Amino acid sequence: MTLPLLADGPAPAPSRSPMAFSGRGREFMNLLIAGSLFQIPTFGFYRFWLITRLRRHLWAHTEIAGEAFEYTGTARELLIGFLIALAILGPLYIAYAILGILLEETYAFASVPLVVIMYVLAHFGSYRARKYRASRTVFRGIRFWMTGSGWPYATWAILWDVAMVLTLGLALPWALASLERYRMRNTYFGSIRGDFAGTGWGLFKRVWWIWLVGFAGLLGLALLVVVLTFLSPGRRALEAMAVLLTLLGMALFPLALAIVTRWRVEGLRFGDVTTASRLRARTCYGLFVKLVFSALGFLLAFVITVGLVGFLAARVVKDVVMASGALSWLSVGVGLVVAVGYLVALLGLGILQRYFLGRGLWVAVVASTTITNLESIDRAVAAGQPAGVLGEGLADALDFNVGL
Repeated sequence: MTLPLLADGPAPAPSRSPMAFSGRGREFMNLLIAGSLFQIPTFGFYRFWLITRLRRHLWAHTEIAGEAFEYTGTARELLIGFLIALAILGPLYIAYAILGILLEETYAFASVPLVVIMYVLAHFGSYRARKYRASRTVFRGIRFWMTGSGWPYATWAILWDVAMVLTLGLALPWALASLERYRMRNTYFGSIRGDFAGTGWGLFKRVWWIWLVGFAGLLGLALLVVVLTFLSPGRRALEAMAVLLTLLGMALFPLALAIVTRWRVEGLRFGDVTTASRLRARTCYGLFVKLVFSALGFLLAFVITVGLVGFLAARVVKDVVMASGALSWLSVGVGLVVAVGYLVALLGLGILQRYFLGRGLWVAVVASTTITNLESIDRAVAAGQPAGVLGEGLADALDFNVGL
């Protein structure tokens, strides 16, 4: 009689593979500046090529164990999706305009159906946009892909929105967990199905005090407005509340963003692959501080530059205008310069937002994430097909796309 041999010692520890980002900030900034400037003569249509280049940069420099991701989407696909979305939304806008003319006395109520439709399409489009991006993401030659329909997702999202309104936001952790679980259970890496292990209760235990501080702050601000309105009637009370609400949001949002992002990353699953995150709140605060001061510095420099150019131009053309009487053409020229200056200011702020909150947050999340049991995806085989482009088109047409 023989006894089975028993392995000596404890079981080997699971392998850990830290993620890394190898891209340079200057290269990303150059892409942003050049792409944003090209949007002016192309009336904004170059943004599809800009978004594609930004995604390729981020994907190609995101690595796990020295192996990078690949983005296979094209600008042409984004443009086609946008045109399809316009074909869907165009008749809605026309119908809204006609209703506004026919029902002039009840114009505000006539807009309700349009708002509801846009609200539903926003949830539908967000799911389809994620489906598109997943199916254009490749790792080790194997594509990510998604199943499921955007309509059930939109239905669940709307029901959760109602629950959040009824509970004054307390249902938000359970809403995020439910919707993320739906998305991940319909996400595949080749033949390996994804999952989400995070729970609403787990997130609530991390953020309940933020909700309490925010709610108490709102009550305090409301009381302050009542007192200020009684002492000094007018718009000052509302302006003071707007400023204080902004400061309260700036104080709490980076903290909430860090907690929710870390919770989401730690809940991701693909078969036996798990994730861990070391993302800190101070990292998100640092990004927001850099964004705020960079935006203030940009606006200050922009105002000074425009003021100097305008002053010098006025001195140069003053005599010419008085002699020729070309005041009308000068008015047209000034109007064009103001419009271009306004556009440049918006593009500049957009560049800073994408650099710090787009690239900056991406790099922070990647650098703080560790993948466990990466070798378990070696058994994955290619599966799935590229998703349609409608979701990305709706995201762009409804203007809720962050650009990445």
